[in-house]
Amino acid sequence: MNKKLGILLSVSSLPGNHGIGDFGDSCYKFIDWLKKNQYTYWQVLPLNPLGPGYSPYMSTCSNALEYRYISLDYLVKEGYLKSAPRFQKDSEAVNFFEVGEYKKALLWKAFKKFYKKHPETLHKFKFRQPWVSSYATFEVFKWHNDNKQWNEWGPWYRDYYFTHSNPPKHLMEEINFVIYLQYVALKQWKKVLRYAKKKGITLICDMPFYVGFDGVECWLHRDQFSIGLDNKLFEVGGVGPDAFSDVGQLWGTPIYNFAKMKEDNYKLLIDRIGYLMNLCDYLRIDHFRAFDTYYVIPADKDDARIGEWKLGPGADFFNELYKKYPKINLIAEDLGDLRPEVLKLRDQFNLPGMFISEFTIFDLKNESTNRQLVYPGTHDNETLYGWYLNLKEEQLQFIENRLNHHERSTLYDAIVKYIYTIPSLMTIFQLQDILKLDNKARMNYPGTVGSPNWMWKVKDFSWMKEVKYPDYKWFE
Repeated sequence: MNKKLGILLSVSSLPGNHGIGDFGDSCYKFIDWLKKNQYTYWQVLPLNPLGPGYSPYMSTCSNALEYRYISLDYLVKEGYLKSAPRFQKDSEAVNFFEVGEYKKALLWKAFKKFYKKHPETLHKFKFRQPWVSSYATFEVFKWHNDNKQWNEWGPWYRDYYFTHSNPPKHLMEEINFVIYLQYVALKQWKKVLRYAKKKGITLICDMPFYVGFDGVECWLHRDQFSIGLDNKLFEVGGVGPDAFSDVGQLWGTPIYNFAKMKEDNYKLLIDRIGYLMNLCDYLRIDHFRAFDTYYVIPADKDDARIGEWKLGPGADFFNELYKKYPKINLIAEDLGDLRPEVLKLRDQFNLPGMFISEFTIFDLKNESTNRQLVYPGTHDNETLYGWYLNLKEEQLQFIENRLNHHERSTLYDAIVKYIYTIPSLMTIFQLQDILKLDNKARMNYPGTVGSPNWMWKVKDFSWMKEVKYPDYKWFE
């Protein structure tokens, strides 16, 4: 079969012994399943520390990994924990707070034992990963400031690295603990990457275009963002009304100061991309259109419709990026209401784009190409079956006529087959779509924060024997 197929599934949505998917056995079992069923790609959501509302798209650090993804079972096998009792094992939704508290307590015990035996290992890791000490300092400072945003900390904490080059000695145990979490998480994920490569599975990671305001990048590099002298945002990111939302989306993210960034050839943003490429085979750039034009909303407004588009760095940025990383593999998330210049920028650098069948199936003029990734929908859309259940009668009839399939009881199967056979560079389904799950399994509702966003997970792997898609006779 020449058709290249993939599955979009967050690591957090895998089954796990401790209430969440992690970098342990579940990853390997899922990779084995992908290989057995002739899938080529596994696309994950951002692996960075979760932000407000437990969103992976509003992280506290672009380089760090989410500690909840650390496998406790592997730490038991390595002898750093005596045991890791099962916790919310059969859950079908992730309780991020409770999982985080449970894991952090056990990870602290593992850290104490590890550091007693191997302090030099952690020191070497700090040297190899120069970002990790400042990130760990940021996290510990948050703990000591009641988890307030950095611009609400006392001056000593807020401006620490303006006058110091090393973390404070009296907080080093806690700082080393955070560094240990990153050491273990990176070690475990790199092992997953190697296994995927051995099995012929290509990993696609996601990079949010923006960073979170309450994160280490803004704390250390305030001049690179739309942050005033009072350490407050004066404009924030989002998008106006589009196919995802009639009222637009107010993300509240800081806006890059591209004029300032240009002075050092966009080093901060280019370094983000370069580092994340070490964690995957392909990197999907979320909100790619912002390199051409980005949407700015006044920080004192709570209506995404009150904003304006501004010119981004365009080709100048990508020229600098490819100078430093000439072999980088990127995917452009080129969705939404786009002006022609966005597509021109994408094509200038030969980047594959995206084609969403839930948006395009009713448009006979909108056709995919072999330079696009085809999706039924992304994490921001309804599941395919949820979308199907919400179609109106005239829409169902339109699809029946388009697909020349007039048996309603098997129309969903026909839609799945149609999507699999659309010309593409690769075709990627959410796991929910091939499991025929409705919108109770939807991953995210754009423009909203908190439950049930990001919480969905599969209870166990019992579905593996039941999945019938794809039917490979379709490709004979």
